[in-house]
Amino acid sequence: MKHFGWLLILFAANSCAVVYKCGNVYSESPCGANSTEIQIENHTPPQFEEKSTFQSSKTQLKNGGGTLVGKVIRVTDGDTITLKTNHGKEKIRFAQIDAPETSHFGSTPQPYGKESSAYLRELVSNQNVRVEVETIDQYGRNVGTVFVGAMNVNREMVKKGFAWVYRQYAHDAELLDLEKFARARKMGLWSLDNPIYPPDFRKKNR
Repeated sequence: MKHFGWLLILFAANSCAVVYKCGNVYSESPCGANSTEIQIENHTPPQFEEKSTFQSSKTQLKNGGGTLVGKVIRVTDGDTITLKTNHGKEKIRFAQIDAPETSHFGSTPQPYGKESSAYLRELVSNQNVRVEVETIDQYGRNVGTVFVGAMNVNREMVKKGFAWVYRQYAHDAELLDLEKFARARKMGLWSLDNPIYPPDFRKKNR
């Protein structure tokens, strides 16, 4: 992942460096009350093997990600899909983005939840996709960036105004730029008078 490479640069450049962990993102400066200071001493960096490509292996995924490939057989909502791989079915949660909810604990759909799901179906239904997996979430879903050919679907959903950038987990600066682009042009959910950040919607409807 990108922030691991960034940390290795610090290893090489400093005999002792201080960085701050802000959720899943590392920074050279504090990022608020929740930031964690990390002291890094200059030791010989470990040798990392290149990411493996595989169809399905929960153990490998938990130990550092990888590439998951398969055909999309279901779109649950604007940020969740199911793949059929050579080893069975895999649920995918799109990394770094958060689409409006279609339902949450029986609540009515969030505005633009259905539209977000519909647009994602246009992009990926019955398509063969590649997923650059970052981690496994608490629900056992693979969390990653989805590609149809060269198209980064995570970015496409944000660019067209069908998903927010998930601030708590974001580390791709381009996603924030794409969100600003969509917001300025009132595209998708940004056409609403008062769009609701999905985590706030979920919290309210627990």
